[in-house]
Amino acid sequence: MYSELSDDDKEMYMDVLRETPLLPFSSFVSRGDIHDPVDISRPRAYIDREVYRLVQQTFRDRSSRLIPILGSAGTGKTHAYHSFKDKERENRKKIEGEGESEEIDASKFATSTDWTIVYVPSPPASIRVLLHVYTCIIEELGAELLDIVSEKLMRRWGGMKKGIFQKPKLDEVIQKGIREFPGVFADCVKALVTYQLDKSKKALAERWLLGEDLEDEELSELGINSVVEEDDVCLAMIKIITENLDRVLILYFDELESPYRMLGEAAERKFLEILKRLYNEVKGLVITIAVLKEIWPRIIEIADAPLRSRMEPEQELKPFSLNDLKIYFSKSMETFWENNNLNPPLYPLFPLNEKLIEMIYEKTQGNPRNSIKLCRRFIDKVVMEEMTVDELLEVGVDIVATAKPKAELEEEVIDFSKPREVIKKTIEDILAEEEYSIDVNPQSVAGATLKYINMVGEEKGKKFKTQMEFKYMLGKRGQTLAALIEAEGKKYGLEIPSIKTFDRSAGVAGYYAAKRLKDAISVKAIDFGILIVPSGSSGAKFESMLSNTPEIFKVELDNDIGESLIANALKYPTKEGWDICKLIFKDIGDYQPPIVEEPPSDGETMD
Repeated sequence: MYSELSDDDKEMYMDVLRETPLLPFSSFVSRGDIHDPVDISRPRAYIDREVYRLVQQTFRDRSSRLIPILGSAGTGKTHAYHSFKDKERENRKKIEGEGESEEIDASKFATSTDWTIVYVPSPPASIRVLLHVYTCIIEELGAELLDIVSEKLMRRWGGMKKGIFQKPKLDEVIQKGIREFPGVFADCVKALVTYQLDKSKKALAERWLLGEDLEDEELSELGINSVVEEDDVCLAMIKIITENLDRVLILYFDELESPYRMLGEAAERKFLEILKRLYNEVKGLVITIAVLKEIWPRIIEIADAPLRSRMEPEQELKPFSLNDLKIYFSKSMETFWENNNLNPPLYPLFPLNEKLIEMIYEKTQGNPRNSIKLCRRFIDKVVMEEMTVDELLEVGVDIVATAKPKAELEEEVIDFSKPREVIKKTIEDILAEEEYSIDVNPQSVAGATLKYINMVGEEKGKKFKTQMEFKYMLGKRGQTLAALIEAEGKKYGLEIPSIKTFDRSAGVAGYYAAKRLKDAISVKAIDFGILIVPSGSSGAKFESMLSNTPEIFKVELDNDIGESLIANALKYPTKEGWDICKLIFKDIGDYQPPIVEEPPSDGETMD
């Protein structure tokens, strides 16, 4: 029991809590790029079994599968990915003979079928989604992927050395490859063969395969006319990879509601079309889509009949039981003590106690995120010496009651018999309140920008049209811009470089994005261009392109500004968002910050 701890022990552990900058439960929103150290698998065990069953079936017949995982806010949709990734590592050790010798329990672990899970944060628009997926696959598997696939293909196409004086002829190997993968696959074949057989051009071919922009002369040196960024080429590369990888790829699409969040049904419909292409045309995939339970009926309504018919039955994440919450709390605290080089206290729920955990569970009904929030709130009270644990227990009911109105923690029910506009408003309210990790990437920035243009244009009564992923012809070659906006008799192209972060200069990618806008202006596909780049982007060719093309308006963002831009896309424009809108709607006036309501002077509320 708590009371069995000596006063010295209590003081020692409390000192560690006071002096450690990052308290336990500091992060209650799971992120795909940060590992969750503690997993309570029981509420998700049946989902694990179902996914692993699909992996086994896909490994046998190479047919792709698609399974939806539903959950309300905070039930662990992103955390489920980390659990699968941990099981993948265990499974890989077993396959490589480094793990335990006994059989792995099929109800808890995947079998020895070889598989890899790839986290795909859902882009909030359908802009270059296939490139987004391809990049996630490449980043997960790295150079290993290119080596495995290209070596296997070389063996099949006669590209392996047969002796000291018998070197394979590059052109002959390429022609054999093109016979197996004709048409749009041709450039992919050339790049893979060059990567494996031509040492002088290996680095250049690798850059192409990794999706980097190459100069026209570099493409000519490779004998290649296309870039991986183009949808058909990108899909061709994904198909070649999955057909020659000898393992199943689980694509874990998180926050599937993001396109709906940013741009509504049109964006979600285009995104679902991309999923259908992956399902129909790519072998060896288990496509897992994690989505808010409350939004799922609307997404199903948007999806076409063929896609709905091919989905596996929906699986729903369950909340914690009281026992799950106690185990989660004790394991999290144990990890905290170990990270601070201490043996855990004899009482595993220290610095709280069983009664407080039960009160938290009663309040949150087992919602993991809300439970973690309240655990953190109680620990703060103890660490800041606002109250002792005994005092907390006495007034704990009041603290829980004022922490957050109960209605906000209960499940939101949408009445789909109501008029469509009422439903749409309810869904947008849910999405606006949902806490989610923000990945500042070209897709999310483009989606947020278009949302602002729609928001401000409607508010100001403007006549305008927006179109995602605008395609135009440059001679015989198709080109794509992130978006097109038509307003006041003019056409504006929106473009963003293919970059990973907004905290570094766009470099060469900035030049190519500007070039796409200039090309579109030159063939009169657009009148003006809006180019969004990281702050401080420079380079001689980039700056020359902009100075010689006054029709291109440059907008600079850093990661923090981008995060604010995205976070407020369903609420109220930021100043940067407003300034972008003003490039199109010239007479909307100066930016007016939102009116912030004063917080209540009394009563305690949750952070």
